[in-house]
Amino acid sequence: MVRMYRVGFGDFFLITVPTSGGPQYILIDCGVHAGNLGSIGACVEDLAETTKRKLALVIVTHKHADHISGFASQADVFKTFEVESVWITNRLDPDNPQALALDKKVSALATQVRLQLQLAARADEVAAQAMDMAENALGVAGGSNERAMQVVTKGFANEPVVSYYEAGDEPALPKSLEGVLKARILGPAPKGLAAQFSASDNKVEQYLDASERNGVPDTLSFDPFERRWPASAKDYPQSAFKPWASPGEMEELLHKVQPDALAAAAASIDGTLNNQSLVVLFTCKRKNLLFVGDAQWGNWAYWLYGKAVAGQAPGLTAEARSILASVDFYKVGHHGSTNSTPIPVVGALKYCCVGMCSTDTGYPKKKVDERLYGKISKKTEVPRILLMEELQKQTNKQLVRSDWLRMTMFNAEPAPEALAQMDVLPPDFVQGPTWIEYVFP
Repeated sequence: MVRMYRVGFGDFFLITVPTSGGPQYILIDCGVHAGNLGSIGACVEDLAETTKRKLALVIVTHKHADHISGFASQADVFKTFEVESVWITNRLDPDNPQALALDKKVSALATQVRLQLQLAARADEVAAQAMDMAENALGVAGGSNERAMQVVTKGFANEPVVSYYEAGDEPALPKSLEGVLKARILGPAPKGLAAQFSASDNKVEQYLDASERNGVPDTLSFDPFERRWPASAKDYPQSAFKPWASPGEMEELLHKVQPDALAAAAASIDGTLNNQSLVVLFTCKRKNLLFVGDAQWGNWAYWLYGKAVAGQAPGLTAEARSILASVDFYKVGHHGSTNSTPIPVVGALKYCCVGMCSTDTGYPKKKVDERLYGKISKKTEVPRILLMEELQKQTNKQLVRSDWLRMTMFNAEPAPEALAQMDVLPPDFVQGPTWIEYVFP
């Protein structure tokens, strides 16, 4: 069984694995950021009751608040859990100097972006989304991401085995799952190839227009002039400031465009962290389950093509095609975002597989044609309607979204496009007060 909790814009999944000794449980991520419904506490309490506070495995795909904030905000509950093993993307391995340096750089950059956006005090949509990305990287609301990582590694009732993995690693299963479950790590790309597979987007092969920036810049400065060349307006003739009426007007305009540069940096941070996602293919009782976190283009490209790809992609490798054709359950990447689930993946997935997408549009606070991220009239709305429609076709209408669930106690209504489907879930799906669950037949 796979249980998907509705928390808002975030990921929180529980897998129940049947064994001869009784059910064992795998928790994959636990967080919410944008569109927080206030249900994370109730969801964690349900997790505690369902699992009797015992987890065989906890997986942290990457360091974004919408995937780990629940560990911080619900730390008092998680400290009562016993956990056998914890798997984390190796991009967060504290014993790896390179990974540690990048993690510190990303956090420092996100902090700077957030501070400068606050100083800019611009209230438009671009600046707001940049702020949201920066805060998601830091975990500003509900406990910091650093606090969440402390809970995951040292905050349970016992001391679990903590492992950091990348593509190609052979993961060590907890003893309770040995002989019952197999796991294969498909992403992120090995550290030595990380730069090669760092691209966040590919507009030709994904359901979006690509972002113009990839990677994390070494420095971030938005001063119009370098400080080592001090000068004032009086050092230049008045003609140098045309077409502006005065030097002050030119300076004001330069500072007004600053948030757009910050938005590009924020998008870079967001893509970098998403591409660090731990991608896991589980096999249990001849069923294959693919969990991809928030993987973006570079992460996918590594195991789909075996090489970095820009523009038109070659055909999938035989191995990638075989993996996708065997998938019985697919956790839709990045909340159904435009920069996830490449177009070739949709067509290569096994027909009639099951899909789950943890997402939220922000309805009814947002208008029908708006969402937390983007508008339906644009190509960047989340979840991407075109992607959802294509996945519905490939799954034979067995794709379910978390925002299908009505949670009256939290004033959470279904998304507008899901309203017509709320009364009848697809076969083998059931719903509870805070979750939707798929039961393998």
